[in-house]
Amino acid sequence: MSKLVTVAVIGRIRRRLAIAIVLTALIPVLVAIWLAESAIRQTSERFFMPEVGARLDQSLELYQELAHAVKSRMRAEAAEIAAQPGLRQLPDAPEREILENELSRHFQRHPSLVSLTVEVGDEVLGTVDRGKPVDPKRENRLRVELPLRAASLDDPALEDGPRLIAVFAAERARFDELETMGQFVNTYKQVASRRRDDERSYIYALALLLGITILAAVGVGSLFARGVTARIDELAEATQRVGAGDLSVRVSERGTDEITDFAKAFNRMLAEVESSRARIEYLQRIGAWQEMARRLAHEIKNPLTPIQLAVQEVHRRYQGGQAEYAKLLDTTLEIVQDEVGTLRRLVTEFSDFARLPQAKLEQADLVEFLAAQRQRLLLADEEARDGERESILDLDPGVAVVIDLPETTASVYLDRQMFRRALINLIRNAVEAVQETGKPDGEVRVGVERTGDYWEVHVDDNGPGLDKALAAAIFDPYVTGKRDGTGLGLAIVKKIVIEHGGSVFAAASPMGGARFTVRVPALGSAAARALWKASGRQRSSKERGQRPLLTA
Repeated sequence: MSKLVTVAVIGRIRRRLAIAIVLTALIPVLVAIWLAESAIRQTSERFFMPEVGARLDQSLELYQELAHAVKSRMRAEAAEIAAQPGLRQLPDAPEREILENELSRHFQRHPSLVSLTVEVGDEVLGTVDRGKPVDPKRENRLRVELPLRAASLDDPALEDGPRLIAVFAAERARFDELETMGQFVNTYKQVASRRRDDERSYIYALALLLGITILAAVGVGSLFARGVTARIDELAEATQRVGAGDLSVRVSERGTDEITDFAKAFNRMLAEVESSRARIEYLQRIGAWQEMARRLAHEIKNPLTPIQLAVQEVHRRYQGGQAEYAKLLDTTLEIVQDEVGTLRRLVTEFSDFARLPQAKLEQADLVEFLAAQRQRLLLADEEARDGERESILDLDPGVAVVIDLPETTASVYLDRQMFRRALINLIRNAVEAVQETGKPDGEVRVGVERTGDYWEVHVDDNGPGLDKALAAAIFDPYVTGKRDGTGLGLAIVKKIVIEHGGSVFAAASPMGGARFTVRVPALGSAAARALWKASGRQRSSKERGQRPLLTA
């Protein structure tokens, strides 16, 4: 049911994002179409004013009137020449020379003439010209043919009598301008007539282009929205799994946006909650084990003294002369004393484990603390070699213990006494592991490094390494791989480290043996602030006489 609800919520988010993208793209598009329509209309009205069309028509009419006037003038000149008495009263067979002289006299008066010719039928009676033909590239040719003797256009002499043929030339540029002007006016009228259609076409084309842009924006936006909703879906599913109790779930941290920051915070929160729950559960188990250790120590310790005293009393009072029985008593006394000593040591360890105090944290420099411990170890080893006292590790100091420290400050919250006990336990454990191998060059190295928001203390050795069968439970009480171990040393270490807000784990060492890493939060980190806040609650509870809270 919850899965269906999540899918429905994600579906609504996608729809809302899609609608938001469409509206975001549609509103500017509509505004752009309106602005484009207004701009096109204003531009069209600016270039297609009725006054412009009227002026163009007037200009064309002027050009046409000019051309008509030129042609009319040439026809008038031809009619004037044809009306001259010297040409109208020509004899039927005039002399060519006389006729051409008459034509030349009139030809000189009209500079636009190209030639004057008098014909009867197909016979040329006389002709004069300017000496060069009409140039079609520069001139237009006008041919005017008029009768010389006809009284009117219906007179039969128009066909049978002599005819005057006048050829005129006019500058071609004027008529070309007229033709060009006419074409321009026609084009202008055509464009003006389809102006509305063009405007609509431009608007439709712009709307189509913007529509394609909207679709592309919606497609790209949908892809982005799908990526966002997919990550939200992943977060929603992760929260459901967390609600069901699965704290191991993690979400991907791809990207650089706010959702990525939220995913990182979510993963960090889960890691802290998972770590806190593991710590609480471990501390609860430790509490139960401590109670059991306290009872075992009490039950074992009480009969030890009477047993030892009874055996010693029997041994002291025997005055018989049986050597074998006396030897048996000696052996029995020796065995009882050895085993009682072992049991007393076991009881002491149980009692120490049962009486582990709460950590009293204070700000300290981890590097400075380890430097002080290194100095104490060196002095203790020198005194042990001189025979003045036992080694601080209660072991043969033949294994070299090296503490490498960086040139920096490592500010953390520490209980110096308890953390020293944890460090000594780890070093002792490493030294014992190296001694079991019998290596002449046994070595244990302690180092410090910063990893994220934590400082890590590494204890490495070149011993036999971890026992894979015990690796998963190596920090649980009473788990040990030693013949005479109680399995409480590493459990004490873990409890102390947890009360410092950190963690401890074991892995293979670069030196070939085992590496134990203690991780404690650096001062100023979120984990350190949470640790100090929890420590403050514990101090307040103690001051009020209440039961201390478990440190998570």
